[in-house]
Amino acid sequence: MRPPGHKIHCPSYRIFMSDSSPLPSAQERLESLLHFPQQLLLETTSHCNLNCSMCARQFNPRKWGNMDEALARKVIDEVTSRAPDCRIWFCYFGEPLIRKRAGLFDRIRYAKDKGLKRAAINTNANLMDERCIKDMLRSGLDEVYIGLDAATAETYSKVRIGGNFGRVVANVLKLIELSAGKIKITVQFGVYENNDHEVDAFKEYWSRHPVHIFTRPKLTWCGQLDDIIKSPAPRHACAWIFDSINVNEDGRVPYCITDWQNKLPLGDIRNNSIFDIWQKKVIPNIIVHARQDWANVPEFCKKCPDWQAKVPRDKKLLELLAGMSPQL
Repeated sequence: MRPPGHKIHCPSYRIFMSDSSPLPSAQERLESLLHFPQQLLLETTSHCNLNCSMCARQFNPRKWGNMDEALARKVIDEVTSRAPDCRIWFCYFGEPLIRKRAGLFDRIRYAKDKGLKRAAINTNANLMDERCIKDMLRSGLDEVYIGLDAATAETYSKVRIGGNFGRVVANVLKLIELSAGKIKITVQFGVYENNDHEVDAFKEYWSRHPVHIFTRPKLTWCGQLDDIIKSPAPRHACAWIFDSINVNEDGRVPYCITDWQNKLPLGDIRNNSIFDIWQKKVIPNIIVHARQDWANVPEFCKKCPDWQAKVPRDKKLLELLAGMSPQL
C-alpha cells in the first residue's frame, strides 16, 4: 500500500458496474480505486417535496438544510483538479430541483467549466418545467435519473406520496423532446412490495422512448425499513462503499451512502480533503469488506441487509484488495 500522502493521477473506471468496453488491467483498476472515488454525491439540499414510502426521511434522521456555495466549490475544485472523470451527482438525500432557481445549475456549469467530465442528478421530476430543462441544457448536465417507481397513477400515489404521476410523465417526455439526445435520460424503478406487479408494464412503456431503463432492488437504509431482501447466499463484500463517497449538505462524510443517519462520520470536508478521507478512512473499510472480515465492520454495518442489493462484479480486484492490510 502506498503512503496515504502519495499523490497519483489515474483515470476512474466503473469498477463495479457491467460495461461492454474492455476493462483496464487489474492493477490499473486497483490504482484507480486507491486514488480517488469513481463517484461523488454532493448533497445540494437535503430538503424534499415528497414523502415517499420507501424513503428513510420519514424517520427524521437529521436536520435538513442546503449546501452553501463555498463548500460546494471546495469539493468541485478538488474533484476537477485530482480526478475530473469522477462523476459528481449534485444530489444525495434531497430533491435537487428544489434549488433549481437558487444556483443548482450555476453550480453544475461551474463544475463543467472547471473540466468535470460527468455531472448527474437524480430527481423525482415533479418540479421540472420547460425553463428548468433549458437551464439543465445550458449548465452542461450530462445525466438525469428520474425516479418513477410505477406504471400507473394509482401505484405511483402509494409510492411517491405527494407527487403527480401524469405531470412527471409529461415532464419526462418534454425533457426527451427538448434535450434531443444531449442529456442521458434514465427512468428508474425501485422494486418494493407495493409496486413490484408493475415492473413489466413500466419497462414496456418506456422501451418505446429513447431513455435508459433502470430497475433496482429495495434499499432498507441500514435496516430501518422492513427487510424484504432475502438472500440465502453467504455475505459478500458490500459494493455500496466501493465506488462512491457522499458529502452531506453540512460537509460531513458518512460511512457509506446507506448511512442515512450519519452513524459513523468519516470526516468533514470543511476541514479535510476528499482525497484524505478516501485514502485514510474509506479504503481501509473497503479492504475489510474485500477480506470479508465482518468482525471488524461497524455494528450497524453488521446488521445492515443492503449488501444484498448490489453485487461487486470485479472478482480480480476483490482478490487484490483482500491481500492488502487495512492498517494504513
